[in-house]
Amino acid sequence: MRLTPKELPGALERGLESLYLLSGAEPLLLDEAVDRVRAAARDGGFSERALHVADARYKWNDLYADACSQSLFASRRLLEVRLGSGKPGAAGARVLKDLAGAIPQDTLIMVVTGPLDRSARRSAWVVALEKAGAWIDAPRLSAREQRGWIKDRLAGEGFQPDEAAVMLLAERTEGNLLSARQQIDKLALAHDFGPLSVDAVMEAIADASRFDVFQLGSAALGQDLRRTARILAGLKRERAPLTLILWVLVRDITTLADLYWRTARGDSLPSAMGALSVWSSRKAEFRSALKRHGARSIDWLLKRSARADQVIKGARAGEPWAELQLLAFGLAEPHRMGAES
Repeated sequence: MRLTPKELPGALERGLESLYLLSGAEPLLLDEAVDRVRAAARDGGFSERALHVADARYKWNDLYADACSQSLFASRRLLEVRLGSGKPGAAGARVLKDLAGAIPQDTLIMVVTGPLDRSARRSAWVVALEKAGAWIDAPRLSAREQRGWIKDRLAGEGFQPDEAAVMLLAERTEGNLLSARQQIDKLALAHDFGPLSVDAVMEAIADASRFDVFQLGSAALGQDLRRTARILAGLKRERAPLTLILWVLVRDITTLADLYWRTARGDSLPSAMGALSVWSSRKAEFRSALKRHGARSIDWLLKRSARADQVIKGARAGEPWAELQLLAFGLAEPHRMGAES
């Protein structure tokens, strides 16, 4: 069974599946879906949670052994598997497929991964997981879908926004749903429910931090190392969420990678930017970045992004702020980080 993030709450109210596959390129929607499944599992009596982070060194037999072992602390438990990518390899695919075919009693399995490409979506392990339970996919939203999401979210908070207010929030957050949610939360605290004008939105976002996290990607893409370092230092002082900073960088890195591969296969740059909904105000930044990045440096950035994610989540040793700085500087000037194109 395949569900959208919007359909998940209703499905959970009707009852828990034995297995959930959650994937997607939209971090906020994916994280919220994961939180909903966890909460429903707790309410359903799955009081113990076992987490497996399946990185490149992960031993898949450990997952199978854990799934088949009896818990000493609770009769029901949630077995959560975090994939480093949508490609678990032959050993991982075999274990996941086997588990889907024989889910242990009193065990709920949740497999969480990023976006799945076309080949992964058709793979035997994904087909087996979907057949055994529910697959919730959270793809990146189009510009129109983002505006619809913002409007629905505001309505859920009791607001009746005008179209200009929705457009301003969409433009201000540039498709970052986490930022949009934070702005909506601020509005909920500062304003009464009911009609919401563009002036009210402008007032609410006027006090944004001087070192706005969303300036970081622009500074790095614009090859401004001094400004990049200054923004990072300000964010560190303000204790900005590490996951949000990484999201901003990864968003721009993946967009850069998509633009590179689309143009490499023959698409025009304007066509590629249109397909990826690149904001008009940012087209010059990406055009400039494409001149200094190639296949090698983009591959380095993608791998470094995965490493930074592991460090931030505690799945790998390292200093999170150092990882973020290295990633931002690599995006700005690949030759400085040994990531030449």
